[in-house]
Amino acid sequence: MSLEGVQGVAIDELDLKKPSLFTLIILISLGSIGAALFTPTIPSLIRAFGVSGAESQMTITLYLAGYAIGQLIYAPLAKKFGRKQALFAGILLSAVGSIGCLVATMMSHFSSFIACRFITALGSSAGLSLTFLIISDFFSERRARKVTAYTMLAFAVVPGIAIAVGGFLVRYLGWESCFYFYILYNLAACYLVYRLPDLSIKKQKLKMSALMKKYKQSFTNPLLMTYSTLIGITTALVYIFASTAPLIVIREMNIGADVFGVLNLIPASGYVLGNMIAARLSHYFEIKTVIRWGVSVIGLGMLALAFVVYGGHQGVFGLFLPVFVIYLGIPMFYSNAAVIATYRSSDKANASSVMSFMNIGLALVGVSLIEMFPGDLATVLTSAYIGLYAFFVVIFTYAFRLLNRL
Repeated sequence: MSLEGVQGVAIDELDLKKPSLFTLIILISLGSIGAALFTPTIPSLIRAFGVSGAESQMTITLYLAGYAIGQLIYAPLAKKFGRKQALFAGILLSAVGSIGCLVATMMSHFSSFIACRFITALGSSAGLSLTFLIISDFFSERRARKVTAYTMLAFAVVPGIAIAVGGFLVRYLGWESCFYFYILYNLAACYLVYRLPDLSIKKQKLKMSALMKKYKQSFTNPLLMTYSTLIGITTALVYIFASTAPLIVIREMNIGADVFGVLNLIPASGYVLGNMIAARLSHYFEIKTVIRWGVSVIGLGMLALAFVVYGGHQGVFGLFLPVFVIYLGIPMFYSNAAVIATYRSSDKANASSVMSFMNIGLALVGVSLIEMFPGDLATVLTSAYIGLYAFFVVIFTYAFRLLNRL
Protein backbone atom coordinates (compact mmCIF):
# COMPACT_ATOMS: atom_id res chain seq x y z
CA MET A 1 0.00 0.00 0.00
CA SER A 2 1.26 3.46 -0.82
CA LEU A 3 1.19 6.33 1.62
CA GLU A 4 1.88 8.91 -1.05
CA GLY A 5 -0.51 11.80 -0.52
CA VAL A 6 -2.03 10.35 2.64
CA GLN A 7 -1.92 12.85 5.50
CA GLY A 8 -3.39 13.66 8.87
CA VAL A 9 -5.66 11.34 10.73
CA ALA A 10 -6.35 9.37 7.54
CA ILE A 11 -3.15 7.41 8.12
CA ASP A 12 -4.54 5.99 11.35
CA GLU A 13 -7.76 4.98 9.57
CA LEU A 14 -5.98 2.85 6.95
CA ASP A 15 -6.24 -0.91 7.26
CA LEU A 16 -2.46 -1.16 7.60
CA LYS A 17 -0.47 -3.19 10.09
CA LYS A 18 1.52 -0.86 12.33
CA PRO A 19 5.01 -1.59 13.68
CA SER A 20 4.90 -2.75 17.30
CA LEU A 21 6.14 -0.56 20.13
CA PHE A 22 8.62 -3.32 21.02
CA THR A 23 10.15 -3.17 17.52
CA LEU A 24 10.44 0.62 17.64
CA ILE A 25 12.15 0.46 21.05
CA ILE A 26 14.63 -2.19 19.88
CA LEU A 27 15.51 -0.15 16.79
CA ILE A 28 15.83 3.25 18.48
CA SER A 29 18.00 1.62 21.18
CA LEU A 30 20.48 0.13 18.73
CA GLY A 31 23.01 2.91 19.22
CA SER A 32 22.51 3.50 22.94
CA ILE A 33 22.88 -0.22 23.63
CA GLY A 34 26.13 -0.14 21.66
CA ALA A 35 27.41 2.65 23.90
CA ALA A 36 26.07 1.68 27.34
CA LEU A 37 26.81 -2.05 27.08
CA PHE A 38 30.54 -1.35 26.89
CA THR A 39 30.76 1.14 29.78
CA PRO A 40 31.71 -1.58 32.32
CA THR A 41 34.44 -2.85 29.97
CA ILE A 42 36.60 0.30 30.21
CA PRO A 43 38.86 -0.95 33.07
CA SER A 44 39.35 -4.30 31.30
CA LEU A 45 40.00 -2.51 28.02
CA ILE A 46 42.73 -0.39 29.64
CA ARG A 47 44.45 -3.52 30.94
CA ALA A 48 44.03 -5.47 27.69
CA PHE A 49 45.48 -2.80 25.41
CA GLY A 50 47.81 -1.15 27.94
CA VAL A 51 46.40 2.33 27.31
CA SER A 52 45.74 5.25 29.63
CA GLY A 53 42.36 6.32 30.94
CA ALA A 54 42.40 9.35 28.61
CA GLU A 55 43.11 7.12 25.62
CA SER A 56 40.31 4.78 26.60
CA GLN A 57 37.88 7.71 26.43
CA MET A 58 38.54 7.83 22.69
CA THR A 59 36.37 4.73 22.36
CA ILE A 60 33.45 6.79 23.70
CA THR A 61 34.23 10.02 21.85
CA LEU A 62 34.70 8.35 18.46
CA TYR A 63 31.60 6.24 19.01
CA LEU A 64 29.51 9.37 19.61
CA ALA A 65 31.12 11.05 16.59
CA GLY A 66 30.22 8.09 14.37
CA TYR A 67 26.75 8.00 15.89
CA ALA A 68 26.21 11.67 15.02
CA ILE A 69 27.62 11.49 11.47
CA GLY A 70 25.64 8.35 10.74
CA GLN A 71 22.36 10.20 11.25
CA LEU A 72 22.85 11.91 7.85
CA ILE A 73 23.52 8.70 5.92
CA TYR A 74 20.33 6.70 6.16
CA ALA A 75 17.63 9.11 5.00
CA PRO A 76 18.99 9.12 1.42
CA LEU A 77 19.36 5.34 1.54
CA ALA A 78 15.80 4.99 2.84
CA LYS A 79 14.47 7.10 -0.02
CA LYS A 80 16.53 5.26 -2.61
CA PHE A 81 16.15 1.65 -1.45
CA GLY A 82 13.33 1.72 1.11
CA ARG A 83 13.13 1.89 4.92
CA LYS A 84 13.75 -1.80 5.57
CA GLN A 85 16.71 -2.05 3.21
CA ALA A 86 18.37 0.99 4.80
CA LEU A 87 17.87 -0.54 8.24
CA PHE A 88 19.34 -3.84 7.09
CA ALA A 89 22.41 -2.00 5.76
CA GLY A 90 22.94 -0.14 9.03
CA ILE A 91 22.48 -3.20 11.22
CA LEU A 92 24.87 -5.22 9.03
CA LEU A 93 27.50 -2.47 9.28
CA SER A 94 27.05 -2.40 13.05
CA ALA A 95 27.59 -6.17 13.28
CA VAL A 96 30.66 -5.99 11.02
CA GLY A 97 32.12 -3.27 13.23
CA SER A 98 31.57 -5.43 16.32
CA ILE A 99 33.26 -8.39 14.66
CA GLY A 100 36.14 -6.07 13.78
CA CYS A 101 36.41 -5.06 17.46
CA LEU A 102 36.76 -8.74 18.39
CA VAL A 103 39.50 -9.24 15.81
CA ALA A 104 41.32 -6.08 16.96
CA THR A 105 41.12 -7.35 20.55
CA MET A 106 42.69 -10.67 19.56
CA MET A 107 45.47 -8.75 17.78
CA SER A 108 45.85 -6.25 20.66
CA HIS A 109 45.66 -3.40 18.14
CA PHE A 110 44.04 -0.41 19.83
CA SER A 111 43.91 1.88 16.75
CA SER A 112 41.98 -0.77 14.82
CA PHE A 113 39.72 -1.26 17.82
CA ILE A 114 38.61 2.38 18.03
CA ALA A 115 38.23 2.50 14.23
CA CYS A 116 35.87 -0.47 14.45
CA ARG A 117 33.93 1.21 17.26
CA PHE A 118 33.47 4.17 14.91
CA ILE A 119 32.19 1.79 12.20
CA THR A 120 29.83 0.16 14.71
CA ALA A 121 28.42 3.57 15.58
CA LEU A 122 27.94 4.48 11.91
CA GLY A 123 25.86 1.33 11.50
CA SER A 124 23.89 1.53 14.71
CA SER A 125 22.89 5.14 13.98
CA ALA A 126 20.36 3.78 11.47
CA GLY A 127 18.10 2.85 14.38
CA LEU A 128 17.70 6.37 15.77
CA SER A 129 17.68 8.03 12.35
CA LEU A 130 14.97 5.86 10.83
CA THR A 131 12.73 5.09 13.82
CA PHE A 132 11.29 8.61 13.81
CA LEU A 133 10.81 8.31 10.04
CA ILE A 134 8.98 4.99 10.42
CA ILE A 135 6.70 6.55 13.05
CA SER A 136 5.87 9.39 10.64
CA ASP A 137 5.15 6.81 7.91
CA PHE A 138 2.60 4.87 9.92
CA PHE A 139 0.97 7.32 12.32
CA SER A 140 -0.83 10.65 12.15
CA GLU A 141 0.68 13.60 13.98
CA ARG A 142 -1.61 13.27 17.02
CA ARG A 143 -1.08 9.52 17.30
CA ALA A 144 2.67 9.95 16.74
CA ARG A 145 2.94 12.14 19.85
CA LYS A 146 1.86 9.21 22.01
CA VAL A 147 3.92 6.61 20.11
CA THR A 148 7.04 8.80 20.24
CA ALA A 149 6.62 9.36 23.97
CA TYR A 150 6.40 5.63 24.68
CA THR A 151 9.26 4.84 22.29
CA MET A 152 11.45 7.33 24.11
CA LEU A 153 11.08 5.29 27.28
CA ALA A 154 14.00 3.39 25.78
CA PHE A 155 16.29 6.34 26.50
CA ALA A 156 15.59 5.96 30.22
CA VAL A 157 15.31 2.20 30.62
CA VAL A 158 17.64 0.66 28.04
CA PRO A 159 20.97 2.25 29.07
CA GLY A 160 20.52 1.10 32.67
CA ILE A 161 19.68 -2.43 31.56
CA ALA A 162 22.60 -2.43 29.12
CA ILE A 163 25.08 -1.34 31.81
CA ALA A 164 23.79 -4.07 34.14
CA VAL A 165 24.06 -6.72 31.40
CA GLY A 166 27.52 -5.47 30.47
CA GLY A 167 28.67 -5.66 34.08
CA PHE A 168 27.39 -9.23 34.38
CA LEU A 169 29.08 -10.28 31.15
CA VAL A 170 32.41 -8.69 32.13
CA ARG A 171 32.42 -10.37 35.51
CA TYR A 172 31.36 -13.87 34.52
CA LEU A 173 32.21 -14.28 30.83
CA GLY A 174 34.97 -11.76 30.15
CA TRP A 175 34.73 -8.32 28.59
CA GLU A 176 34.96 -9.65 25.03
CA SER A 177 31.60 -11.38 25.54
CA CYS A 178 29.91 -7.96 25.27
CA PHE A 179 30.71 -7.96 21.56
CA TYR A 180 29.10 -11.38 21.07
CA PHE A 181 26.02 -10.17 22.93
CA TYR A 182 25.79 -7.05 20.76
CA ILE A 183 26.13 -9.10 17.58
CA LEU A 184 23.18 -11.22 18.77
CA TYR A 185 21.25 -8.02 19.49
CA ASN A 186 21.88 -6.93 15.90
CA LEU A 187 20.61 -10.26 14.60
CA ALA A 188 17.44 -9.90 16.69
CA ALA A 189 16.98 -6.38 15.30
CA CYS A 190 17.37 -7.78 11.77
CA TYR A 191 14.57 -10.25 12.40
CA LEU A 192 12.26 -7.50 13.67
CA VAL A 193 13.05 -5.36 10.62
CA TYR A 194 12.21 -8.35 8.42
CA ARG A 195 8.81 -8.50 10.17
CA LEU A 196 8.12 -4.79 9.60
CA PRO A 197 5.20 -4.06 7.27
CA ASP A 198 6.20 -3.11 3.73
CA LEU A 199 5.31 0.30 2.40
CA SER A 200 5.06 1.09 -1.28
CA ILE A 201 6.94 4.37 -1.24
CA LYS A 202 8.14 5.93 -4.47
CA LYS A 203 11.89 5.35 -4.71
CA GLN A 204 14.12 8.31 -5.51
CA LYS A 205 17.40 8.46 -7.36
CA LEU A 206 20.48 8.93 -5.22
CA LYS A 207 22.35 11.87 -6.77
CA MET A 208 24.96 13.72 -4.74
CA SER A 209 23.99 17.15 -6.08
CA ALA A 210 20.32 16.57 -5.30
CA LEU A 211 21.22 15.10 -1.90
CA MET A 212 23.30 18.14 -0.96
CA LYS A 213 20.52 20.44 -2.12
CA LYS A 214 17.98 18.60 0.02
CA TYR A 215 20.20 18.74 3.09
CA LYS A 216 20.87 22.43 2.48
CA GLN A 217 17.13 23.00 2.47
CA SER A 218 16.77 21.07 5.71
CA PHE A 219 19.65 22.83 7.44
CA THR A 220 18.18 26.20 6.43
CA ASN A 221 14.64 25.32 7.52
CA PRO A 222 14.09 27.61 10.55
CA LEU A 223 11.43 25.47 12.24
CA LEU A 224 13.34 22.22 11.80
CA MET A 225 16.67 23.66 12.92
CA THR A 226 15.33 25.51 15.97
CA TYR A 227 13.42 22.53 17.31
CA SER A 228 16.28 20.15 16.46
CA THR A 229 18.67 22.44 18.35
CA LEU A 230 16.33 22.49 21.34
CA ILE A 231 16.09 18.69 21.26
CA GLY A 232 19.89 18.49 21.08
CA ILE A 233 20.24 20.73 24.14
CA THR A 234 17.95 18.48 26.20
CA THR A 235 19.97 15.44 25.13
CA ALA A 236 23.18 17.27 26.03
CA LEU A 237 21.76 17.78 29.54
CA VAL A 238 21.30 14.02 29.88
CA TYR A 239 24.76 13.16 28.56
CA ILE A 240 26.49 15.82 30.68
CA PHE A 241 24.89 14.47 33.84
CA ALA A 242 25.74 10.90 32.87
CA SER A 243 29.41 11.82 32.40
CA THR A 244 29.83 13.96 35.54
CA ALA A 245 27.51 12.37 38.12
CA PRO A 246 29.70 9.26 38.67
CA LEU A 247 32.71 11.47 39.42
CA ILE A 248 30.73 13.74 41.75
CA VAL A 249 29.08 10.91 43.70
CA ILE A 250 31.76 8.20 43.69
CA ARG A 251 34.96 10.24 43.76
CA GLU A 252 33.99 13.46 45.56
CA MET A 253 31.23 12.17 47.87
CA ASN A 254 32.98 8.82 48.49
CA ILE A 255 29.86 6.79 47.80
CA GLY A 256 30.16 3.26 46.41
CA ALA A 257 29.51 2.47 42.78
CA ASP A 258 26.74 0.06 43.74
CA VAL A 259 24.92 2.76 45.70
CA PHE A 260 25.42 5.20 42.83
CA GLY A 261 23.77 2.69 40.50
CA VAL A 262 20.68 2.64 42.73
CA LEU A 263 20.63 6.44 43.10
CA ASN A 264 20.82 6.80 39.33
CA LEU A 265 17.36 5.23 39.19
CA ILE A 266 15.97 8.50 40.61
CA PRO A 267 16.51 10.65 37.49
CA ALA A 268 15.80 7.64 35.26
CA SER A 269 12.40 7.24 36.93
CA GLY A 270 11.74 10.92 36.26
CA TYR A 271 12.40 10.34 32.57
CA VAL A 272 10.08 7.32 32.51
CA LEU A 273 7.33 9.22 34.32
CA GLY A 274 7.77 12.20 32.00
CA ASN A 275 7.26 10.05 28.94
CA MET A 276 4.17 8.44 30.41
CA ILE A 277 2.74 11.87 31.25
CA ALA A 278 3.56 13.15 27.76
CA ALA A 279 1.80 10.18 26.18
CA ARG A 280 -1.26 10.72 28.37
CA LEU A 281 -1.42 14.47 27.78
CA SER A 282 -1.33 13.94 24.01
CA HIS A 283 -4.97 12.80 24.22
CA TYR A 284 -6.25 15.96 25.84
CA PHE A 285 -4.02 18.94 25.07
CA GLU A 286 -2.56 20.63 22.03
CA ILE A 287 1.09 20.10 21.24
CA LYS A 288 1.96 23.73 22.06
CA THR A 289 0.50 23.42 25.56
CA VAL A 290 2.45 20.28 26.48
CA ILE A 291 5.68 21.77 25.12
CA ARG A 292 5.28 24.87 27.31
CA TRP A 293 4.65 22.70 30.36
CA GLY A 294 7.76 20.65 29.62
CA VAL A 295 9.92 23.78 29.39
CA SER A 296 8.45 25.07 32.67
CA VAL A 297 9.10 21.80 34.53
CA ILE A 298 12.72 21.78 33.31
CA GLY A 299 13.03 25.36 34.59
CA LEU A 300 11.74 24.39 38.05
CA GLY A 301 14.36 21.66 38.23
CA MET A 302 17.07 24.13 37.24
CA LEU A 303 16.02 26.53 39.99
CA ALA A 304 16.08 23.72 42.56
CA LEU A 305 19.54 22.58 41.44
CA ALA A 306 20.91 26.14 41.58
CA PHE A 307 19.46 26.65 45.08
CA VAL A 308 21.00 23.42 46.37
CA VAL A 309 24.47 23.75 44.84
CA TYR A 310 25.03 27.51 44.99
CA GLY A 311 23.47 27.65 48.44
CA GLY A 312 25.87 25.05 49.81
CA HIS A 313 23.11 22.56 50.61
CA GLN A 314 24.25 19.86 48.24
CA GLY A 315 24.22 16.22 49.13
CA VAL A 316 23.29 13.05 47.34
CA PHE A 317 19.57 13.75 47.23
CA GLY A 318 20.22 17.46 46.75
CA LEU A 319 21.82 16.50 43.45
CA PHE A 320 19.52 13.74 42.26
CA LEU A 321 16.09 15.15 43.16
CA PRO A 322 16.42 18.39 41.13
CA VAL A 323 17.70 16.32 38.19
CA PHE A 324 14.63 14.09 38.64
CA VAL A 325 12.46 17.17 38.02
CA ILE A 326 14.56 18.19 35.00
CA TYR A 327 14.31 14.68 33.56
CA LEU A 328 10.55 14.78 34.19
CA GLY A 329 10.20 17.82 31.95
CA ILE A 330 12.59 16.78 29.17
CA PRO A 331 10.39 14.07 27.55
CA MET A 332 7.32 16.29 27.81
CA PHE A 333 9.18 18.69 25.54
CA TYR A 334 11.26 16.23 23.49
CA SER A 335 8.51 13.87 22.32
CA ASN A 336 6.36 16.75 21.08
CA ALA A 337 9.23 18.75 19.59
CA ALA A 338 10.35 15.68 17.63
CA VAL A 339 6.89 15.45 16.08
CA ILE A 340 6.98 19.13 15.15
CA ALA A 341 10.43 18.84 13.60
CA THR A 342 9.46 15.93 11.35
CA TYR A 343 5.76 16.42 10.58
CA ARG A 344 6.04 20.10 9.69
CA SER A 345 8.75 19.37 7.08
CA SER A 346 8.00 18.46 3.46
CA ASP A 347 10.85 15.92 3.39
CA LYS A 348 10.30 13.82 6.51
CA ALA A 349 13.25 11.51 5.80
CA ASN A 350 15.79 14.33 5.67
CA ALA A 351 14.10 16.10 8.58
CA SER A 352 14.41 12.97 10.73
CA SER A 353 18.10 12.63 9.88
CA VAL A 354 18.92 16.29 10.50
CA MET A 355 17.03 16.23 13.81
CA SER A 356 18.92 13.11 14.95
CA PHE A 357 22.24 14.59 13.80
CA MET A 358 21.67 17.75 15.84
CA ASN A 359 20.48 15.63 18.74
CA ILE A 360 23.63 13.50 19.03
CA GLY A 361 25.99 16.18 17.72
CA LEU A 362 25.08 18.67 20.44
CA ALA A 363 25.35 15.93 23.06
CA LEU A 364 28.89 15.23 21.85
CA VAL A 365 29.75 18.94 21.98
CA GLY A 366 28.29 19.25 25.49
CA VAL A 367 30.24 16.30 26.87
CA SER A 368 33.46 17.51 25.23
CA LEU A 369 33.10 21.05 26.59
CA ILE A 370 32.22 20.06 30.15
CA GLU A 371 35.56 18.25 30.46
CA MET A 372 37.42 21.50 29.76
CA PHE A 373 36.14 23.44 32.77
CA PRO A 374 38.11 23.23 36.03
CA GLY A 375 36.74 23.44 39.54
CA ASP A 376 34.23 21.64 41.74
CA LEU A 377 32.30 19.29 39.46
CA ALA A 378 28.92 19.90 41.10
CA THR A 379 29.34 23.65 40.54
CA VAL A 380 30.57 23.10 36.97
CA LEU A 381 27.60 20.83 36.27
CA THR A 382 25.12 23.34 37.70
CA SER A 383 26.66 26.29 35.85
CA ALA A 384 26.60 24.33 32.59
CA TYR A 385 22.96 23.41 33.18
CA ILE A 386 21.92 26.99 33.94
CA GLY A 387 23.83 28.34 30.94
CA LEU A 388 22.34 25.75 28.58
CA TYR A 389 18.83 26.38 29.90
CA ALA A 390 19.18 30.14 29.42
CA PHE A 391 20.29 29.49 25.83
CA PHE A 392 17.42 27.00 25.49
CA VAL A 393 14.83 29.57 26.60
CA VAL A 394 16.09 32.17 24.13
CA ILE A 395 15.86 29.73 21.22
CA PHE A 396 12.52 28.36 22.44
CA THR A 397 11.00 31.84 22.47
CA TYR A 398 11.90 32.23 18.80
CA ALA A 399 10.85 28.65 17.95
CA PHE A 400 7.45 29.07 19.59
CA ARG A 401 6.80 32.21 17.55
CA LEU A 402 7.64 30.27 14.40
CA LEU A 403 5.19 27.55 15.38
CA ASN A 404 2.43 30.09 16.04
CA ARG A 405 2.80 31.43 12.49
CA LEU A 406 1.90 28.06 10.96
